[in-house]
Amino acid sequence: MNTKNIKASVLTLQEYRVPQDRVTVKLNQNESPFDVPVGIKRKILKKLRKKNWNRYPLLEPVELVQSISMYTGHSDKGILVGNSSNELIQTVFLATCHSQDPVVVVSPGFSIYPHVAKILNLNVEEISLLKDFSFDTASIIKKGENARVIILASPNNPTGTVLDIQDIQTIAENIKGIFVVDEAYLEFYGNTALQLLKPFSNIIIIRTFSKAFSLAGLRAGYLLAEKKMITQLKKVKLPFSLGIFQQIAGEILLKHTDQISQFVETIIIERETLFSKLKENPAVCPIPSMANFILLEVKEKSAEDVFLSLLKQDVLVRYFGSQGLENMLRVTVGSPHENRIFLKELGKVMEEI
Repeated sequence: MNTKNIKASVLTLQEYRVPQDRVTVKLNQNESPFDVPVGIKRKILKKLRKKNWNRYPLLEPVELVQSISMYTGHSDKGILVGNSSNELIQTVFLATCHSQDPVVVVSPGFSIYPHVAKILNLNVEEISLLKDFSFDTASIIKKGENARVIILASPNNPTGTVLDIQDIQTIAENIKGIFVVDEAYLEFYGNTALQLLKPFSNIIIIRTFSKAFSLAGLRAGYLLAEKKMITQLKKVKLPFSLGIFQQIAGEILLKHTDQISQFVETIIIERETLFSKLKENPAVCPIPSMANFILLEVKEKSAEDVFLSLLKQDVLVRYFGSQGLENMLRVTVGSPHENRIFLKELGKVMEEI
């Protein structure tokens, strides 16, 4: 294949891949173990059936935006919805960055940030997390002082560690560019930087319906910022990118936050139980997490071997094998049944290898 017309920033990039094997216990993509309840699905499909599928979706999905505004307490004028948080991350880069502009991320962190930045030929600066996987705020400020964008998740993926609100404020106060705070795992943590949007117009918050709201299969997310920022970002985001299915599903799910809260509560309880059980296993060292997953270091054995052995037992977790994550695995918090199977099979694998 002739690739001479493909730009260099793409040719040198690794393809984004995540194993999606069909397994009994799938704990590798930070998905909710709970599907949208059948009763809520019926309400979504009932409204969807009444829509004309031959017509474009609303460019401004008013009902969904109003529902998000009610849920967040943020003005509807300061909300932008998109086809997953990934599209919104790309939108921010496109709207704010010129070629070769510096962008600051943390490492280990969400790989989509540098992936998208490199496609756009941006200069990615990676700040290593501290040994305990906490954020090095001083280094973020130093490297980010003249950066066009700083983007990080709190809780951070894949570590589950968080940046407290005071540190977010301190960073915003000491940089000239945009500070994107990805709150994909907010519901499992509870602390948001939302109150900083008014005093700090350079802060943007991105969220998703994929995790707590069980909509990973539909792809929907939203962005919170000041009104003037939203006006500019709308010019860049692809029009009609959020279909009627996503719009309706998001809107109706936000009317059933009581059910979502029950799922979240169960996941948090399971997270703490899973962490405690992993702490009892001398063969691994789990990292305290505020998200719906736990990162763990494998002791005296190969994490890749453990990953492959678990896969043979129909249990899929995430193996990275990358810098900063050497000999580590990440396990999504599943249902109580899935977590029991994972712990049982992990125990067996550790004895057999």
